[in-house]
Amino acid sequence: MNQNISLLWVPGHSRIFWNEKADSLAKQVTDSMSFIDWIASEDIITNLKKQSIQITHENYRKSKYQALIGNVPDILTISKWTGNRVQDRLIELIISKTIIIPGCLHRFNLHPDPLCIICNEINDISQILLKCKKYASFRAIL
Repeated sequence: MNQNISLLWVPGHSRIFWNEKADSLAKQVTDSMSFIDWIASEDIITNLKKQSIQITHENYRKSKYQALIGNVPDILTISKWTGNRVQDRLIELIISKTIIIPGCLHRFNLHPDPLCIICNEINDISQILLKCKKYASFRAIL
């Protein structure tokens, strides 16, 4: 009974006998069994999203980064504060400390000077968010 089965995807049925046969059998089963429990695609997608988020959180808790960074808020929680995708992405970059700023670029020799041109301090994320005079008006709004 050593037989091999090869599966080949063909768009449409293209008059290929086994594709037509498989389609015919599938139609016969669905027509003859009215008691089949159908699962809506929305339910499948929702369940997969939940599982994906759970797996991501679990992997993060087990990783070395959780000890270094701590608990990171979920973008779904943060997105309630923001109005659009650009703001969501900017907040993600700030939280994950991957925002591209001169202080970061200088460490990789991609920027000539790590200092802020306004404050003359290291231009890192805490300086931009908390100290820099250039962004004082934005801090006042927040």
